[in-house]
Amino acid sequence: MDNPFKNLIDRYSTNHNFKETTILEIGKYISLLELKKKHILIKENQRHDFAYFLIKGAVRSFYIKDGVEVNTWFAFEEDMVGSLRTFNNMTSRETIELVENATLIAINFKKLKPLMYDNIEIANFISNIIEEHALFLEDKLYYSQMISSLDRYNLLLENNPKLFKRIPLTHIASYLGISRETLSRLRAK
Repeated sequence: MDNPFKNLIDRYSTNHNFKETTILEIGKYISLLELKKKHILIKENQRHDFAYFLIKGAVRSFYIKDGVEVNTWFAFEEDMVGSLRTFNNMTSRETIELVENATLIAINFKKLKPLMYDNIEIANFISNIIEEHALFLEDKLYYSQMISSLDRYNLLLENNPKLFKRIPLTHIASYLGISRETLSRLRAK
C-alpha cells in the first residue's frame, strides 16, 4: 500500500535517504486530512501555520477585489498548496478553498521551521518544498501577465484539459480575466 507520508518525504528529500530520526521528527508535524468541498484552507488577511500536499482533489486560490472573487491559480493531485507569506508569519493575500472533496497532507511549517536551523535534512526538505511552490507561482504569474486570455485558454486546453471537467466555469473565466459568456463562446468554437 502507498504511504503518503513516505512519498511526501521522498519527493522533497534531497538524497532520498533521510536518517530515521529525521523522518520521525518530520512525522511529528505532518498529518493526513480528509476535507469537504468548499473548505477554506487559508483565508485572505489571516496568518496560517500550514502548507498542504494535495493527494486527491482540487483547490483554487482567489482574492477579493471590489467585492468580486478573482481566481489566481488552481492545484490538483501532487501539487503543494499554500501561501509563502505564511512561512514568514505574515498574513496571506489569498484565500485557498477546496473545489472538490480532498485528501491532503498538512505540514505544520510554524513548528517545523525552527528545526531547519539544527538539521540540514529538514532544511533541505523545507527548501525543496518552497522552491517547487515558488516555481509554480512564477509560472502562474508569467502566464497571467505575459500571455493573452485567449492564449491562456488554449494553453489550459492543451496542458490541463481536466481543469474544464473539475473547476466551475465561473472560476476559470475569472482566472482568464474574461466573462463567463466569453468563455462559453470560446468553448463553443
